[in-house]
Amino acid sequence: MTTKRITTGWRGFSLAKETSYGSPATVDTAFNFEGPPTDIEINLAETDENEITGLHEPGAHEILNWKLDGVHRQRTTPHNVAYFLAAVMGKVTTQTPDAGNDPTVRRHWIGREVGNAALSSLTMVEFDGIAQKRFPGIFAQSVRVLGERNDFLKLEARLGGMGKEEASAIGKPPVVAESYLRYGDVEFTRGGALSGSVAAGDLAVGGSPVSFKGDLKSFAWTLNNQAVPVYEMGDNSGHVSRAERGDRFTHDLTAQFEMQDDTHKTGLINGTQYVLNIPLVGGVISGGSGAFNFSIDLIFPKVVYRQAKKARDGQEVIVNAEFQVLEDATYGSVIVKVINEQTGYLI
Repeated sequence: MTTKRITTGWRGFSLAKETSYGSPATVDTAFNFEGPPTDIEINLAETDENEITGLHEPGAHEILNWKLDGVHRQRTTPHNVAYFLAAVMGKVTTQTPDAGNDPTVRRHWIGREVGNAALSSLTMVEFDGIAQKRFPGIFAQSVRVLGERNDFLKLEARLGGMGKEEASAIGKPPVVAESYLRYGDVEFTRGGALSGSVAAGDLAVGGSPVSFKGDLKSFAWTLNNQAVPVYEMGDNSGHVSRAERGDRFTHDLTAQFEMQDDTHKTGLINGTQYVLNIPLVGGVISGGSGAFNFSIDLIFPKVVYRQAKKARDGQEVIVNAEFQVLEDATYGSVIVKVINEQTGYLI
């Protein structure tokens, strides 16, 4: 017997959404990943221990249905953030902002799909170093983006699935050639005002937002669509029949700053509403005008402080801030702008 290793493993996803839940789509993009391989598991099973069977112990075990709970972790690129946020949020508008010079540059606006509870589903294929399996009916539950000083930015996506696996023999899809984003690519502004629109492609934070990138020690944002797997009556497959988002999207947005003054506490006390903007800007996209960078722009149209608590890091005075993300009547609660060279998401 020899030890099995995951060194040669890989994980790929379909760029296109499934035409119907659980109908496999073509898997055509691969992501590097950290953490454990994916596996299905029993959702509900019972024995006959509560029935009178003439035996002293349970004599039968029956599996009712299956599920998949997985996680995808890796360093952050515009491509992986766009992919998993599109799956969580559900709405993507793609534009070609440099069409006259470089038509390969794409600008993707990712927003919340609030008019339809049904989640788009994706297909995943994974080789764990031993066996290659296809997992249809994958849906995204949440995405977390984390940044800290002196480190790469990190991504964590939590995934659900219909609980079905099949043998697969496809070759590994290509990994998109985008550099990982890092702490030096982070800007963090508070204030200013939003103008423009997604439709016109000119949505932007104007006015005089205050930059906190020099004070910022870390930030983390998690968006959760409260996904619910549904096992429909009359479906005897034992797998999830469909997936729907929950009643509300939920946000967890935090940041840690070097404390310079009382502005954080003043905003908390006054209940001041701010536009919060976290641009993550990587290298220039070569070719064309050279005016576009590989980037992610996290735009929160309306936030207030939920907490701005003083603390210490050694002898350094810091502020642990928590923000309440609110819904703006015009722009919603969050809009994410991604610029890269990918044709589209949820296509």
